[in-house]
Amino acid sequence: MTEYNGWPNRFTWTISLYCESREDVLSLREYLEEIAASLPLPASDLLESAIGEVNWCELERAFAPDDKTD
Repeated sequence: MTEYNGWPNRFTWTISLYCESREDVLSLREYLEEIAASLPLPASDLLESAIGEVNWCELERAFAPDDKTD
């Protein structure tokens, strides 16, 4: 996939809209995975595919606290 609004892809960009911190990223991922597991087929397959397209590592890095101290 190509870059989308500065993010690796549209799925990652969309998730970024709902996050303000690394904890938000982790919570949202866990929430989506729980929802996907509870859905019937084919809805669960579709959501799991979308979750798999998200670059979670990139999101965690982007929302990680800045360790620099002045």
